[in-house]
Amino acid sequence: MEQLGKRRLQWVYSIAIVVVISIFCLTPLYWIVITSLKSPGTEFRKPLEYWPSEFSLESYGVVLGPQFRIQNAIKNSFIVSTAVTVGALLVTSLSAYTIARLRFKYKIESLLLIQLAGMVPPIVTIAPTFVLVRSLGLLTTLPGLILPNIAYNIPIGTWLMAAYFAGLPTDLEDAAKVDGYTPFSTFWRVIIPLAAPGLFSAGVLAFLGSWGEFMLALTVSLGLPKAQTVPVAILTFSQRHELQWAWVAAGIVLSLLPVVAMVLVFQKWVIKGLTAGAVKY
Repeated sequence: MEQLGKRRLQWVYSIAIVVVISIFCLTPLYWIVITSLKSPGTEFRKPLEYWPSEFSLESYGVVLGPQFRIQNAIKNSFIVSTAVTVGALLVTSLSAYTIARLRFKYKIESLLLIQLAGMVPPIVTIAPTFVLVRSLGLLTTLPGLILPNIAYNIPIGTWLMAAYFAGLPTDLEDAAKVDGYTPFSTFWRVIIPLAAPGLFSAGVLAFLGSWGEFMLALTVSLGLPKAQTVPVAILTFSQRHELQWAWVAAGIVLSLLPVVAMVLVFQKWVIKGLTAGAVKY
């Protein structure tokens, strides 16, 4: 009975912690959603309305209309994030497989150096990145956003994929050699399919990171609509129209829909990849 009581108490504590964390994380999202459903101007009323007295979709019509056209910024963000995800996975899967499987001197040190590069604050690299992008003639273009974001996602992607590759049995590669597979064929046809959860984890992190990236996007796009991603477009719009928070909230909600849909679809593989565990190389 005493042990059963302890289990019930642990269960209550666990539920309480989950509820507190959920409230903390979801309260800002709730406030953004209800603000987007208020008529423009009513979000400034006092006392604050925690539930709209009148629901209105006017703000969504504004941000989707010719005055704002947030769908263009969402399209740019989707193009950039998709290209960054594909490019980052190509680079990180090869580098991670090399570190996890090949025997060479300073293997662990090379992985640590990659991680140290990922720990450099973005504000430190933004100036040289701008100079490099400008020298390549890629300012105010989507490729100017894609290439640096691929580099930014290499450290975390390499770490995740190296841990996952190292957990796969080496007998698979030995069997592939017996069957006459080349090293690249072994990697592409045997290892990559088995590493799908790790790829999903690294891919989702790369997608989300580039989708919400602001500093580089603002610097490279120079605020011009043709290269604006969602964060820059919302900032520009809010400044131009004197912080109409209902419009800004509607734009944020629309920009979150593709991200939420992707996470809901791939969450099982993402969790499996993130919990692959640390292994020895």
